[in-house]
Amino acid sequence: MFDRDQHAPDYPLLALVSALTVFGLVMVYSSSFMMAVQEGHAAYYYLVRQLIWAAVGVVGLLIGLRVRFDRWRRLALPLMAGTLLLLIAVMVLPESVTKAGGADRWIRIGPIGIQPSELTKFTLIVYLGSWLMGRGHKLKSMTVGLLPFSIIMGVILGMVLLQRNLSTAIILSVIGLTVFFAAGANLWHIGVGSVLAGGLGWILMTTVDYRNVRFQVFKDPWKFARDGGFQPIHAMYALATGGLWGRGLGQSLQKFSWLPSPHADAIFSVIGEELGLIGTVGVLFAFLFLAYRGFRIAARSTDPFAALLAMGITSWICFQAFVNMAVVAQVIPFTGQTLPFISYGGSSLAMCMFATGVLLNVSKHVEDAPPAPVAVPEPRPQAHKRRAIALFPNLAFMRGRHRGPRVSSTRRRFGFTHTVEPSRGELAERGWQRWSKTARRVPQRAVVPRSTASSTSNWRRRS
Repeated sequence: MFDRDQHAPDYPLLALVSALTVFGLVMVYSSSFMMAVQEGHAAYYYLVRQLIWAAVGVVGLLIGLRVRFDRWRRLALPLMAGTLLLLIAVMVLPESVTKAGGADRWIRIGPIGIQPSELTKFTLIVYLGSWLMGRGHKLKSMTVGLLPFSIIMGVILGMVLLQRNLSTAIILSVIGLTVFFAAGANLWHIGVGSVLAGGLGWILMTTVDYRNVRFQVFKDPWKFARDGGFQPIHAMYALATGGLWGRGLGQSLQKFSWLPSPHADAIFSVIGEELGLIGTVGVLFAFLFLAYRGFRIAARSTDPFAALLAMGITSWICFQAFVNMAVVAQVIPFTGQTLPFISYGGSSLAMCMFATGVLLNVSKHVEDAPPAPVAVPEPRPQAHKRRAIALFPNLAFMRGRHRGPRVSSTRRRFGFTHTVEPSRGELAERGWQRWSKTARRVPQRAVVPRSTASSTSNWRRRS
C-alpha cells in the first residue's frame, strides 16, 4: 500500500505549500484577533483552531505522499459512493447539524465540522481519472465519451446545487472539463459542453433571487452600500489603502468591524491592506508557480492516471485561488470560496494539503530524462505477432514460444486519444501527452543490420 520508491518528491512544491500554510496562519491571526475578542473569545481563538486543522492537514499530506498514487484508482468507486452519501446527508439532516455561517453545507458533530463539497473535489478527480483512462480512442465518441461524462457531472453538480453552492459547482465544472480535456476528449464536445454549462450557470444566476441580487451588486456595489455591497466596497477600500508596501503587518483598519469575514473569504483584502501591492502580487505569483510545478509534474508523468491526478489537483487549487482573489478585486460577482492554504477554514485547508501530498507522490514517479538509445537487432516479422489471451493470461503453458507480454483486452498501451503499438526499432510518443508543450519525443533506437550485428555491437551478450 505504501510507496517504497526512494525517489525524492518535488521539493520546490513542498517548500511553497509549507510557506503558504505558515503565511496563512500568520494572516489568520492578524485578521481575526479583533473579531475573536468582540465575540468573547481569546485573541488567538481562531489561530488555535486553524493550527489544529493545519496539523490534520500535515498528517493528510504525509499520507498522500506515502501512499502510492495508483492505490487511489482502486478506491475510486468507494470514494464516490461515500461522497454521494455525505452529500445526501447534508440535504436530509436537520439544520442544527448542517447549518453554519448562514449556509446548509456542513456536517457538524460537536465542535468538529466538515464540508462534504471539499471532499467532492478530490473524489471527482480520482473517479474521472479512473474512468477516463480506460476509454482510449473511444473517448472521442459522443455515446461513449461525452454522454456518460455529462451524466456523471450532472449528478454531482445537481447535488451540490441543491445545497445552494453555485461557486463550488463552478469549480467542480472546471475540474471536470480540465481532466476531460487532458484525457484527449473531442474539442468540439468540450466547446459545446462549456457553452451549455455556461448558459445553465447564467440561468441559475439570474433566475434565483439571492444570486440575481449578487449580480446586481457586482454591477453597482455602491447602489447597495448598506446591504449586499457592504463587503465588496470595504474589500476594495482595503486593497486601495494598502498602497505599494501596505500599512504594516497587523495594522489593517478594515478588519475592525468594517470588513465581514476578514479571516476567511476576504483575507486577500487584508493582505493587500497590510502588505500592499507587494504582498498581493507575491501571493499571485506563488499560485502561478504552484500551477507551473503541478502542470510540469503532469506533463512528465509516465502513467496516464497520475497525469490526470496532477492535472485535476493543480487546476482545482489554482482556479479556486483565482476565484477568491477575483472576488476581492471585484472582477467577478461575490461568492464564498476560501483562498487555499491561507484562509481560515478547516475542511479546505486539510483537503488542499492532502491533495498536495498526492501530487507530491505523483512527482516521485515522473520521467526526468528520456532513455538513452540502445542498439537492437532488426526484428523478425514473427516477433510482432501478439496473440491476445482472453482467459488465464498468466499461465505459462498458454504462452507457447512467444515470451513477450500478452494482454486480454484492448488496453495494451494506455493512450487517451489513440492507441499506438511501438515497434522494436521505434518508441512512439505517448498520445496522452499531446496537450503538453513540454512533452519530449523519445529518440529512436538505432537499428543494426544482421550482417554487421556481430562486429558492431555486443547486444546478444547484453540480452
